[in-house]
Amino acid sequence: MQILQEDNYLLAVNKPSGLQSDADRRRNLCAEDWAGDYLKRTYPWKKQLKAGLAHRLDRAASGVLLFGLTPAALKSLLAQFEARTVGKFYLALLEKTPPEAEGELVHWLKKDDVQKRSVVVNPQTKHSQQCKLRYKVLEEKAGKCLVEVELLTGRYHQIRAQMAAMGCPVVGDEKYGAKPIKSNTSMIYLHCHRLVFDHPKTGERMEVKVEPAW
Repeated sequence: MQILQEDNYLLAVNKPSGLQSDADRRRNLCAEDWAGDYLKRTYPWKKQLKAGLAHRLDRAASGVLLFGLTPAALKSLLAQFEARTVGKFYLALLEKTPPEAEGELVHWLKKDDVQKRSVVVNPQTKHSQQCKLRYKVLEEKAGKCLVEVELLTGRYHQIRAQMAAMGCPVVGDEKYGAKPIKSNTSMIYLHCHRLVFDHPKTGERMEVKVEPAW
C-alpha cells in the first residue's frame, strides 16, 4: 500500500480495491494487519505504536484509509468521525448521468446481513438509518459520468446504495445492479480521494488526498 501521511500519531495509506479494511472471521489479510506489520518492521524500537483503524472503506473500494498510532490519537480520530467533523470526499464513476448536475440525496437504509448489502426503505422501517450525501458531476465521457461525493453520514455501502437508488449505479458494482466489467471483478469505480480532519495531537486542520488508479 502507498503511504500518504505519517508521523508519530497517525498513518494514512492508499488502500487498494479488493483489500478488507479490518480483519474478518476468516482472518484474511487486511489493511489493519498490513499497517501493524509495517510499524513493527519500520520502527521495532517504538513498541508503543499500534495501528488502530479510525474508519473503514468497502473492500471493493479504494482510497485514503486513516489509522491512529497511539490510544489518544485513535480516540481523537474516532471522535471526529463520530461527530461528523471529518470531510469525506469520494470519486465515483457512474453508469449513467444523474438527472441533476449536483444535489443532495437523503434516503433511509437498512442493512441486509444475508445479502451483505444495504436496501433503501421507507423511514418507518425498523432498524433503518437515515443517510445523506452531496454529489457534483465533474465529467461525462464515453457514456459514463464522474462525480465527486461528499459523504455526510457513514452508513454501510451508503454511496453504492444511494447512487443505485437514483438509477446511476457505480461502474462495476454488480451487487447494486451495475453491468459486469471484464477488467477486474473485485473492483468497483469508487475511491475515497480526500479526507479533511484535525491532527489528533496539534489540532491543525489537515487534508490527505490521493487520485484513483483508474
